[in-house]
Amino acid sequence: MNLRQLALYQPGRRGKIGLWLVALLAVGVISYLNVWSGPAYELHIFFILPAMLIAWYVSLPRAYLLASITVLLWHMTDRQLGGENSSAWPLIFNTLVRIAIPFSSIWLLGKIREILQRETRLARNDALTHLPNRFGFLQDGELLLHLARRQGTPISVLFIDLDHFKQVNDESGHETGDRLLRRVAEVLQKQLRASDLAGRLGGDEFVLLLPGAGQEAALEYAEKLRERLLLAMREASWPVTFSIGVASYGVPPAELTVMLCEADRLMYEVKNGGRDGIRSQSF
Repeated sequence: MNLRQLALYQPGRRGKIGLWLVALLAVGVISYLNVWSGPAYELHIFFILPAMLIAWYVSLPRAYLLASITVLLWHMTDRQLGGENSSAWPLIFNTLVRIAIPFSSIWLLGKIREILQRETRLARNDALTHLPNRFGFLQDGELLLHLARRQGTPISVLFIDLDHFKQVNDESGHETGDRLLRRVAEVLQKQLRASDLAGRLGGDEFVLLLPGAGQEAALEYAEKLRERLLLAMREASWPVTFSIGVASYGVPPAELTVMLCEADRLMYEVKNGGRDGIRSQSF
C-alpha cells in the first residue's frame, strides 16, 4: 500500500469503531498525563491529534463530537491545575481558543480529503461516462484476472467499437456525440453482472471484462448486449452500430493487455468485414 492509498484508506465498520475507541482512550490518557505532569510539560498539541485521526478515517460528525469531549477535558484539567484561585476569564478565553483550533483543523482536513478523493476519481474514471478510464480499468482488471488465475476459472473480454460515430459527431455536433457515449455507458452498466467490469478506453472504444465466462457464455452475453445497444441507438435515431471482438480464455493469461490485444484484433476483423457484428475466439 503506497502513501496515497494509505491516506485514502477507508476502514470498515469494525475498523471505524476500533479507531473511535482508541481515540477516546487516547484523549483520556492525555488528560491524565496533563494533570499528572502539571504545567511543566505542554501536552496541548496532543489533544488535537485523536480528533484529526477520526476526522480523516471515520467521519466529520464523530470528529466534532470527540473535539467537544477533548475541549471539555482540556478545560477541566486547566481548572484542576489552576486550583480554586484560578481566574475565570483566562479559562473562558483559553477554552474558546481551544474550540477554534480543533474545529478548524477538522474542517480543513475534511476539505483536503474531499479534494484528494475527487482527484483520485478523476484519475481513474472517465469524466463523461463515469466508467473507469484506461488506467482505472487496467488496475481493477488486473485484480480480477489475478483472482481468475488463482481460482482457475475462465475469463473473457469484449472490445466494443462504435461504427459511424464520427458521422454523428460531424453532422449533429459534439454535444450529441457526448450524449450518445453516455447512453452507451448506461446500457453497459445495466447489462453488467456483479462480477463484471466495464471501461471506456478512449474515444468511442469500450471494453468489458467478464470473469467466469467462457466462450459460449461470453458470446451470448455479447449478442444480448449488442441488441440492447442497437435498440438504444434506434430509439434516438442515431445511425450507429457496434463492432465487437470477444476473446475468451479457459486458462487466464498472465497479463490483461494480452486479452485486450486479442479482443481488439477480433474487433478489427469485424470492422474490416463490413462492421456491425461480433467475432469470438477462444484461446
